[in-house]
Amino acid sequence: MSGPSARTTTRAALFRGVGQPLSVETIQLDPPRPTEVHVRMVAVGLCHTDLHVLRGERQVGMQPMVMGHEGAGVVEAVGAAVRDIETGDHVALTWLPACGVCRWCRAGAHHRCAESSRIARGPQLDGTYRRRDAAGRDVGSFCLVGAFAERTVVDQASVVVVDKSIPFEVAALASCGVPAGVGAVTNAARVRSGDSVVVIGVGGDGMNAVQGARLAGAKVIIAVDLHAWKLDAARTFGATHTIQAGAGVDLPARVRELTEGVGADHAFVCVDPAATLLDASRATTVGGTVVMTGLTPESVATTPVPPIELLRGQKTVIGSVYGSASQRTGIPEVLRLYRQGSLKLGELVSRRYRLDEINQGYADLAAGRNLRGVLQLG
Repeated sequence: MSGPSARTTTRAALFRGVGQPLSVETIQLDPPRPTEVHVRMVAVGLCHTDLHVLRGERQVGMQPMVMGHEGAGVVEAVGAAVRDIETGDHVALTWLPACGVCRWCRAGAHHRCAESSRIARGPQLDGTYRRRDAAGRDVGSFCLVGAFAERTVVDQASVVVVDKSIPFEVAALASCGVPAGVGAVTNAARVRSGDSVVVIGVGGDGMNAVQGARLAGAKVIIAVDLHAWKLDAARTFGATHTIQAGAGVDLPARVRELTEGVGADHAFVCVDPAATLLDASRATTVGGTVVMTGLTPESVATTPVPPIELLRGQKTVIGSVYGSASQRTGIPEVLRLYRQGSLKLGELVSRRYRLDEINQGYADLAAGRNLRGVLQLG
């Protein structure tokens, strides 16, 4: 092992119960085991997925648990069996592991890794723990990452090395929301030049779906959101038209008005699928594609789209995770596009917060004040 090899302490934001604010505490952190990496966190995006946990809309396997999954930092120590990651490397942490040995990883589809079912349970990949609170209780790690902390220990399966010229907050966003949105367009829907697109919800995923549609050459890109300021921002990211959602707005009809009366070729559901999926489907043309990137609360057990509409409309509904591509290739690809000036990533950051301000950050997210808030740790 290189780097620190003893137990240390770190401040972290812990989930201790539904409806409670995140608790910023000092916890103990063990050194990495052979396949693990110790990372000093620098920047972490505030993603809506964590808010689902805080509200009880998504269950986790234990409490307390260090939250956060969209992060970037600097490697301070590596285990003896770690390969291709060195002390001093700048890294993005992936909220889905890439074990490298399951059927999907061997095929290069790391976003379907067989270990993905374990991300909300709490333990490390080997089933043990590296964190303890002041009372000596085991502390879990959300998405096998636990990024809302000054330091974390993760398996190499959750690490992607990035170029040191990339700003940390850009690398953090590239580890989740950016490939999710861009890849939903390019990989899941396979948008082509001249197509028409509607994006419902232009926050973290949705604004990047707008960018992806622009890159793909879509002729009509319609951004939909409740917040007028987000719609104004969407035009700077590539939207050609905007629709402010709300009571009394007939979204499918408005989309048809903007698409020669037939509807969009593709719809992207990036917020509250339970409430928006039906409108998204009805806003697409015959043979249209609907791609879901937004999470639905676990209590929602059925889809609102009548099967007869899918049949008659010859439509396809797809769920897209990590932009329907390997995180091992998707993260470097969006960073390549950023470096060549094709993607706006720094512009996604609306506000920056200190660790002690994390609950304000999530209040701002819930109120629709941010495209992406970023936690600054270093």
